Amino acid sequence: MRHWLSLLILVAAIMFLGSLGVGAQDGMALRGHLNANDTEREEGYFALAQDTVLMVRPGSAEHRWLKEHAGQTVRLVVEPAR
Repeated sequence: MRHWLSLLILVAAIMFLGSLGVGAQDGMALRGHLNANDTEREEGYFALAQDTVLMVRPGSAEHRWLKEHAGQTVRLVVEPAR
C-alpha cells in the first residue's frame, strides 16, 4: 500500500511540473510602472516595475510607443512566434 501511495505522489508531482512547462511555452505577461529619466528615454532604456529593464533601438516604432507611455502602468506580453 505504501508503495502505491509513493507512486501516486510521484506521478502527481511529474504532472504538476509538466503543466508548469506547458504554461511557460505559451508566453508570459509582465505588468508594472514604465519608468525612464530623460537620458534613458532618449537612449532607449526603460524600467518596467523594479526587476525588468527594456532596451529598444532609438527611433523604432517600439521606442516611440514606450516614450509615449512612460510614466504609465503597462502590460507587456512575450510569447513565442508561431
